[in-house]
Amino acid sequence: MDGPNEIASDAQTKSIFEQRARYDSPANIFTVKRPAVPKHVFVAEITQAMAADTPTGWIALDVGAQMGFDYPATTPMMLGRYARLRAGESLSGQFRATGEIYYSIAGSGSASKDRETIEWTAGDVFALPGGDETQLVGGTDGGVLFQVTNEPELVFHGLDAPQPENAPVQAALYRDAEIRHQMALVHDEQKADPNVTGLALHFSSERREKMRDIHPSIALAMNSLDAHEVQRPHRHNSVALTLPIQCENVYSVIEGDRVDWHKYAIMITPPADLHEHHNEGDEQMLSLVVQDGGLYYHLRTIGFSFD
Repeated sequence: MDGPNEIASDAQTKSIFEQRARYDSPANIFTVKRPAVPKHVFVAEITQAMAADTPTGWIALDVGAQMGFDYPATTPMMLGRYARLRAGESLSGQFRATGEIYYSIAGSGSASKDRETIEWTAGDVFALPGGDETQLVGGTDGGVLFQVTNEPELVFHGLDAPQPENAPVQAALYRDAEIRHQMALVHDEQKADPNVTGLALHFSSERREKMRDIHPSIALAMNSLDAHEVQRPHRHNSVALTLPIQCENVYSVIEGDRVDWHKYAIMITPPADLHEHHNEGDEQMLSLVVQDGGLYYHLRTIGFSFD
């Protein structure tokens, strides 16, 4: 049996690289569990963002601690925020991300990065490349935006944000009127498909057209569900962040639990959970859905199924 002197001597003879090595031998690595992605609705955060007396600033949608992280995260690979802009005031941010995606909840304003400026109004979707500083300016009535990035993904890999010209995401603007027009064009065709999961319009850009996504890690879609209809129960490996836009008398059932929708309050649907959406209202449901689907489609592991 080795004594303490022999152990110390052995450690001294090993290189620094050998000393850094660690070994792990579980009987079944596939049973290793990490804290779950929680079902959650960010009601307090959207209430704060929409309040008239809230100052210009960012409001993070952070449940990172519940997932065992020591950094902000809404899901393991995505971080959402609300941006509150008072009339004429500016708000800047420098995000450790490869791309930024925005939905304009209310008001109007501008977004600038890398010598490009997008003028947005309520209902618009727009994307910006990652890296460098983003500058937002509120219009005459101010504005509220929802933003999502892949900051937790870069933290996970220990990577820095690229320069905007090298980012995989390019600045692009999707006007509210055109979004609704494009959805109307395919409504009847989609609804006739027996395997339809929802009436959806997916966003891409000139740079990402071949991959049919807006970001290498993130998939973005506008979903709808007609009045008094129920979406067929299904599951997928990607986590979903749902931003309810038209949602009177709409709720989800996630693994048997009812989750009521609140206008513009982001809802987390955990990965692989069986879920369905119910529209008991008199108008069409409309929601923006953000998933880390880009990763799963690339890995061929989206795991979609009806149950």
